[in-house]
Amino acid sequence: MEWRDEGIILGTRKHGETSAILEVMTRAHGRHLGLVRGGRSRKQQPVLQPGNRVDLLWRARLDEHLGTFQAEAIEMNAARLMDSAVAIYGLQTMAAHLRLLPERDAHGGLYET
Repeated sequence: MEWRDEGIILGTRKHGETSAILEVMTRAHGRHLGLVRGGRSRKQQPVLQPGNRVDLLWRARLDEHLGTFQAEAIEMNAARLMDSAVAIYGLQTMAAHLRLLPERDAHGGLYET
């Protein structure tokens, strides 16, 4: 299985010494998680910040597997959001509410807002 989509990063979690588990909201695939190899590197850390828009390539052997992401930055919003406490609070609230959605269930209208 393989797909490409645009998404907004909701958060990351550490996985092992060098990898990260990325949580994103995509237009066509909804809330999705995947492993980013080297996601904790100095090169990847600025890209994998909550609020950034990224171009994603997801690959897995089966659709039910966690899969791996390759992420390339489209728009780096995280630095701009860090200037305002209200913006950070809004981002955290949005991410918390989106985590209530079922994983891998597309919500195109919600993504657009």
